[in-house]
Amino acid sequence: MKKIILFIAFLSLAASCLAQPIRVALTDFTDETGMMPDEKLGGTIKPGSIAAKGLFFLSADLVGNDRFVLIDRREFITQMERLRLRDGAEPVHGSLLQYQSRSTPVRPTFLSAARVLRADAVLRGSLISCSTKKEIISQGGYRSDFSRLTLRVTLEALDAVDGSVIAMTEGAADRKFRQTASMQTILGEDDLLQLLKQAIGNAVKDLEKALIMRAEQQRNRARVRLWIASDADPAMVEIDGILVGSTPIEGLEVYRGDHIVTVGKPGYQDVTKRIMLEKDTRITVPMIRVKLDADQLKEVVEKMRVHLFVGEPAMVIHTIED
Repeated sequence: MKKIILFIAFLSLAASCLAQPIRVALTDFTDETGMMPDEKLGGTIKPGSIAAKGLFFLSADLVGNDRFVLIDRREFITQMERLRLRDGAEPVHGSLLQYQSRSTPVRPTFLSAARVLRADAVLRGSLISCSTKKEIISQGGYRSDFSRLTLRVTLEALDAVDGSVIAMTEGAADRKFRQTASMQTILGEDDLLQLLKQAIGNAVKDLEKALIMRAEQQRNRARVRLWIASDADPAMVEIDGILVGSTPIEGLEVYRGDHIVTVGKPGYQDVTKRIMLEKDTRITVPMIRVKLDADQLKEVVEKMRVHLFVGEPAMVIHTIED
């Protein structure tokens, strides 16, 4: 019996060691409340000032949880600032490419920054309620007010690749009061912050379960292999905003599904395309110099004309049949 218990304990320990922590980045914590509570029960404190401190409590909960790795918010913001200008490229009329060189053509900056920092998810929070419920009881000439102050928050987790919502949880905390003619309670900011801390802690528990389930699903996702070549090797290759190497890329394993592939090299225009990968795939990228003479331009156009439909970005894509 003891051997069986020890064996089960060993398997549990091994499973916990194999589970990788979930890397998360925090965006913001906003005030979405619709009303002010009773003046004595925190009504003189602006909900926005309480919500602004939500990032601190959320960060503290994640840092203290072995299931998560919290990305430094300062590094996250810095990375967003670096990428912001690259997100604002304008179409180039008359060019063979749709857009000027940029590596994040379709995703918001915070998602691009999250991928660069290898985040599994991006979290944002909201304070959605800060309200008071009151019951008044008059009996035998005496009057008592029974009040309940409730803070309610939501946490939303976004996929760092495509921005889809992968988890949403809710947490609440409340405190009851009895107000009489001889006893009055007036709440201060610290009282509301304690409730906020409890509400966020309750929401994080459910969020942890949802993200662990999501991580398990990701580990079991089907994968395909990818080969990428260009006519200007070596050229740098990014997949979903992450630098994966330089061409030629040989048999790189990626998840089956939607991806953004960017190939670039100094002196050449970046080539970017969103691709749905269902099978093992080979991609050939005819690179275009930033400045071309007439003969070079003709050569590139002839290469592209053989393989591509009109209006498609410069990538030749072939799926490999099993």
